[in-house]
Amino acid sequence: MEKRRFSRINLKMSADLTVKEQHYSFSQVANLSIGGCLLETGEDFEEGAACRFWLPLEPADPTLGMEVFGEIARCDGQTVSVRFTRINPNNLFILQNIIRYNAPDPEKIENEISEHPGLV
Repeated sequence: MEKRRFSRINLKMSADLTVKEQHYSFSQVANLSIGGCLLETGEDFEEGAACRFWLPLEPADPTLGMEVFGEIARCDGQTVSVRFTRINPNNLFILQNIIRYNAPDPEKIENEISEHPGLV
């Protein structure tokens, strides 16, 4: 049975992850949902560690982006899964729109957002 509450999209955008004051850059997000993301990495992260996910929205302006706080849900040495735990309303709106406009089934996304207006 499917345990996921949110649909995932592939996102060919760069992203940054900060874990224990260490910054990691990724050339793309393997998948993104309203509840979290998956990043391909060779790094080993401690499950449960607090983190900050940053998605730059304008390459010419590094201060313009979407910020979400979360925790490491899983790490297998090839990928790291981040569970989003905290986001401000403006960034939630941005995240929802990124998912909407990149999803193969926008209607399904609208239903998910209606059922879960926040991260959980």
